[in-house]
Amino acid sequence: MTQVMGRLRQSTVPVKLLAIGGIAFLILAILPFVAGEFQANLMAKLLLFGVLGISLDLVWGFTGILSFAHGVFFTLGGYAMAYYLKLNLSATANNYGGTLPDFMVWNGLKELPWFIAPLQFFPIAAIAMVALPAAFAYIIGSFIFRSKVSGVYITIITLAIASALTTFFVSQQAYTGGTNGITDVSRLTLFGGLVIPPIGLYFMILIFAAAVLAGSYWLTQSNFGLVLRSIKENEQRISYLGYDVASFKIFIWTLSAGIAGIAGGLFVPLNRFISPVYLGVAFGTQVVIWVAVGGRGTLVGPLIAAILLGQLQNSVDRITQDWQLIVGIMLLIVVLFLPNGLMGLLPKQFKLAEQSSLLPAPNTTSGFVQARLFDWFTPLQRMVQRSGRSLITWSRTVSGSARSSKGRSKLK
Repeated sequence: MTQVMGRLRQSTVPVKLLAIGGIAFLILAILPFVAGEFQANLMAKLLLFGVLGISLDLVWGFTGILSFAHGVFFTLGGYAMAYYLKLNLSATANNYGGTLPDFMVWNGLKELPWFIAPLQFFPIAAIAMVALPAAFAYIIGSFIFRSKVSGVYITIITLAIASALTTFFVSQQAYTGGTNGITDVSRLTLFGGLVIPPIGLYFMILIFAAAVLAGSYWLTQSNFGLVLRSIKENEQRISYLGYDVASFKIFIWTLSAGIAGIAGGLFVPLNRFISPVYLGVAFGTQVVIWVAVGGRGTLVGPLIAAILLGQLQNSVDRITQDWQLIVGIMLLIVVLFLPNGLMGLLPKQFKLAEQSSLLPAPNTTSGFVQARLFDWFTPLQRMVQRSGRSLITWSRTVSGSARSSKGRSKLK
């Protein structure tokens, strides 16, 4: 896998696309100073949701793995950060004037559980924000992909995981806050007691979203990304060429979970709470909608769809509570008439997924898979199969005629 990832394909991103991206970044950077605090907080939340959509796009749009469990990874990272922020409330800010969180006091706990206590330190909480969802995804992915489970069965498993963890977190009220989750957390405080203001948190989220988008583009345009596309198109054929398909799936599955965990960790200080609602199937379905509406395999499509649908919900919610109906109608229109999502309306030169050209193939047996290799592989395989069947038929005919001649000689 390291040799596959080691060599990039030549990028041919046009100057116009770079200019549009730069202008969009500048607009988002100016937004807090123009639109006000509410719009800035809303846009920061939608950027995090867009990053969550990008993480799903890596496994669904590029690898063909439909998952409803990315809300689980998002929430696990969120809870890791929520414990840190809740435990660092001062005694005066705590409802009970102590260091133990209020929901633990309500449920009769006398001391901090040993598995939560380390999260009161920022370095450990920051590591757990990434490591907890990534480790969980790695364990689940190892069982799923090593067992060669594929297709709709993976989707069913992710639905079951989301439902089971929602029930578990709600039932463990003394440790998770139950249905309400962890609320009234402190503001994000880094090393040395440095409190991050809302404007600073907004720019942290904006830079994080830009870094995830750029990093995802780099990864998907590398040899590794080409293998992911090959797995999506024909998993069996790519395995015939000697690639360990399960390892590629586990890697991208774990990476996307880590990205989702960081998004969840940044979501908590922004909205000052986290709850099991984000574990559920409903939120996981919403992430799938962002990717489907924006366009699978486009990276920027889920980000744009999350922002547009979020702003649409915010606007329509002032008029009617049935905003889900409008989103559902929009999804139906996209599925029926725009199978490639909103990004399918753009010209090819503005699509990130089609902005690269292949370099000459390296002199190595583990280089990236070229499309021409697949062009002759299938006809060759069919030719060998036909030759084998013809040889078997000929041998059976010869042996049958030999047996009949022996029978005649015995009768004589």
